[in-house]
Amino acid sequence: MRRRVSAPLAVVVLVVFMTAIGGNAFAYFSGPGSGLAEGKVTSLPAPVISAATAGANGTVTLTWGAVTPPGSGTVSYYVTRDGGKPAGNCPTAEAPTAVVTCKDESVSIAEHSYRVVAKWNNWTATSAVKTAKVTIGEAVKFTIAGSTTTPATGAAVNLTITAKDVNNATVTGYTGSHSLVFAGAESSPNGDAPTVVNSAGTATAFGAATALTFTSGVASVSSSKNGVLKIYEPGPASISASEGTLTTPTPLGLNVSVTATRFVLKAAATTPAAGAADDLTITAQDNYGNLATTYTGSKSLTFSGAGTIGTNVPTVTNSSGTAIAFGSATTIEFSAGVADPALTAAGTAVLYKAEASAVKVAEGTTVTMPTGLTITPTPGAATKLVLTASTATPTAGSTFNFTTTAQDVYGNTATSYTGSKNITFSGAVASPSGALPTVVNSAGTAVNFGSATALTFTSGVAAVSSAKNGVGKLTKAGATSVTASDGTLTTAAALALTVSVGAANRVGVSGLTASAGSIGSPCLLTCAVTALGNAGTIKAKAVITDSSGNLITNVGAAKTVTITVTTGGTIAGSPLSIPASGSAVSGTEFTYTAPASGSFTHTITLASSGYTSGTVTASK
Repeated sequence: MRRRVSAPLAVVVLVVFMTAIGGNAFAYFSGPGSGLAEGKVTSLPAPVISAATAGANGTVTLTWGAVTPPGSGTVSYYVTRDGGKPAGNCPTAEAPTAVVTCKDESVSIAEHSYRVVAKWNNWTATSAVKTAKVTIGEAVKFTIAGSTTTPATGAAVNLTITAKDVNNATVTGYTGSHSLVFAGAESSPNGDAPTVVNSAGTATAFGAATALTFTSGVASVSSSKNGVLKIYEPGPASISASEGTLTTPTPLGLNVSVTATRFVLKAAATTPAAGAADDLTITAQDNYGNLATTYTGSKSLTFSGAGTIGTNVPTVTNSSGTAIAFGSATTIEFSAGVADPALTAAGTAVLYKAEASAVKVAEGTTVTMPTGLTITPTPGAATKLVLTASTATPTAGSTFNFTTTAQDVYGNTATSYTGSKNITFSGAVASPSGALPTVVNSAGTAVNFGSATALTFTSGVAAVSSAKNGVGKLTKAGATSVTASDGTLTTAAALALTVSVGAANRVGVSGLTASAGSIGSPCLLTCAVTALGNAGTIKAKAVITDSSGNLITNVGAAKTVTITVTTGGTIAGSPLSIPASGSAVSGTEFTYTAPASGSFTHTITLASSGYTSGTVTASK
């Protein structure tokens, strides 16, 4: 039905209508204010807050219903808290959005009033007040507790870190992974930095971001992760954690103790003279280089690492001043982690062997030394000579090597004994053929035993080089003892050798007799009989020897020796036979008969295939 309305009447109707709908809603005419029109009155509904839920960390979550605008376009909203601006992701009057839920943050502990304002074009509609009471505020600090307050250096302490609000309530909404930075402890003398194991199981040094997982406001250790603390510096420590503005107003107080696990040795001299006293200072430490001051009193220690030379065993004095052999229990007195021989009778070592030794000390398996202290005693002056040989069973007439060593009183090589020295060898004797034993000097000349032989010593040792400087040759088979002397130094013990017979090499004579005249000496491989006289006779057996005249045994096959003489003499009994086994001596003799008259010089030759012939010269 259409009705004409005059302008004055329209104004009255509008006022009445607006009064009737009340509130903050607005109405409008869809037609002009005068003339004939069909009048329509519309409003923007106010939103309704369905929930205002206080969280456990100073937050309030708001939810409201969307409103339908009276016309085209989008409705946006903004929130007020106690008539002012909210925080978090809640929209404000300056920046309304179309969301219908938001979270207000940094809300103080109290009851708060919230309104939601809907906005469409130039129209607004405000919700009724919805209150939310915040009882747990946002996290403003950390508290830290430990599984112990008196750990040993390097021992694990399980931390429990709690996020607290201003009223010291646990902020259960503080959850998930957070990067904390720890402080309040120093590195050990060895540089071991304090660490906290993060949620992934990685030990992270103080001062670096350490990811820990919080559950309902608490980060606690699980499976050796997420808060395991280790400190390596002894003494008091105040452990704090921070994340941005969150700090630890009251740090965790610890008193870190030291347990002795290893010894450190210090010697008055690391290169003492062999056999000289050397004071050892022993310090007890933990694994991180901290002095174990609680390690005190009498301790039973065992020293090791130095060798014995001859009958000389390394020793260390005990608390009574008695020298105790390495390897035996030694009582040592400690004061505040240190055993100082300058203050007690204990700890004076004597090492005899001149070699690098890694000296260690241990108290059972409780306190040990992973790495020994290297001590290298220096040898003393030469007091004796020592002979060794390249073989203990040289062959007669063959060469072998002598090594001559100068030693100090303990048996160390006297390295200061150097240069050319005149050494006289003795003990071995000439062979049956008269061949003398020899030693080749530094110039390459073979010098007989009993004569000065120049040898060059290098750091206390004269060794063969290029077939010079100690090449020996012995000629007489059998046991012998060789000594050496420089006129002052001698061999304390002779070198025992057993000289073996060489290979079958020569034919000689044995048991030679002459009816008159003189028989020269030696009479074996070559022999001379002078002033034999006319019609005189010589008788002898044949033998097989090595090159030096040592009698061969067991030649392996019977040998035939033929005896001949130069014109003028006669031989009877040739040939002679040498047996295959036993001594290589013929069972019968040959006889030489000289001319009946006149002067003569005859050479009697004893020959056997494969051997050098022997000779006997007979003369008148």
